[in-house]
Amino acid sequence: MKTVLTVDDSKVVRTMVARHLEPYRCRLLEAANGEEGVAAARAHHPDLILLDVTMPVMDGRQALAALRRDPACQAIPVIMLTAESGKDLVLEIARLGVTGYIVKPFQKETFDKEVSKVLGPPGAAAAADAPQGDAPVDIKTVLVVDDSEKVLAAARAALEATMTVVLAPSGVEALAAYDRARPGVVVIDLAMPEMDGFQTLERLRGRGRSAYVALAVRGEEGLHERARKAGFHAVVAKPFRANSLVDAVIDAANSVASPEQLVGALFGEDGDCSVMRLPDPRSKVLARVGPALTQRLRDLAEQGTDKLVLDLAAVTEITTEVVSTLARLIADADGIGIRTAICAPDATVMEKLRQFAETKDTPYGPSLEQARQQLG
Repeated sequence: MKTVLTVDDSKVVRTMVARHLEPYRCRLLEAANGEEGVAAARAHHPDLILLDVTMPVMDGRQALAALRRDPACQAIPVIMLTAESGKDLVLEIARLGVTGYIVKPFQKETFDKEVSKVLGPPGAAAAADAPQGDAPVDIKTVLVVDDSEKVLAAARAALEATMTVVLAPSGVEALAAYDRARPGVVVIDLAMPEMDGFQTLERLRGRGRSAYVALAVRGEEGLHERARKAGFHAVVAKPFRANSLVDAVIDAANSVASPEQLVGALFGEDGDCSVMRLPDPRSKVLARVGPALTQRLRDLAEQGTDKLVLDLAAVTEITTEVVSTLARLIADADGIGIRTAICAPDATVMEKLRQFAETKDTPYGPSLEQARQQLG
């Protein structure tokens, strides 16, 4: 959904604008003078500003000049609203670098002609936004947004072993990066110049169903709480430890993934053998993937796969959930002709599994290669 900011000292005009904008199904913000308008533009970064020329406190010319000096706002399209239509005024407005102008009082046809230059025809703006917002995101891709090259490098080093990492040095550049990469998770520094983390979150939120992780300096508890209330899935304190960032990003990715996506991320291939990497029980993934996991086994059998290694490298604790999941997988696989083996690099994990009737006789190897060899 696109956002339009109306800046006019007349409540009547703002109400009329709101009525004419209804077919565009956009989010509407209002300001009663130029000073309030500039503040609203910096806070919300609307897709279009309708700006009255004559206002108290700060008029439209002054407000436009302030917006054009601000790197974060200078590219926002502006349509001027004016009660005059003289040639000199029109030329002046054109020199200010606006998208267009509307003479008040205006008719719907005139309004639509100018506004549709930015939002598209009435009704089309919402339709254009919907596919993008509903388009699937890639839960294996993370976008990291921070104005510090050092932080970006550290984030890449921490995350690149598990996910595809995309970097953006500012909130403005994050918008284009998001549209290109469609990341399942976006990590955003809260304290960036020009467009801070909260403003970046607001601009990104309507573009797709991603999860968001905030970066904030350790000890700033008020800021951390504000981030959680704003909708960030988690807050990671800076300077961050690699494992803290990885855990937060993986948990965030899991929160937005469908069961089918979660299962797809768990499976891989090793030669002629399929490999399922069991997630850490603390991730709560196993509770969400039951039917999808059963279907994935059937798909493997349909494709002719008859070997499956259950990789427990990420499992640090044998819980009832882990044992029941393994028992179900082994039984389901056996029922459709797929032989299974367990890979458990941690010997104590396998020792515990040997104590359960459901898993004690399953072939075992401490590495993927050794587990695969158990299947012949």
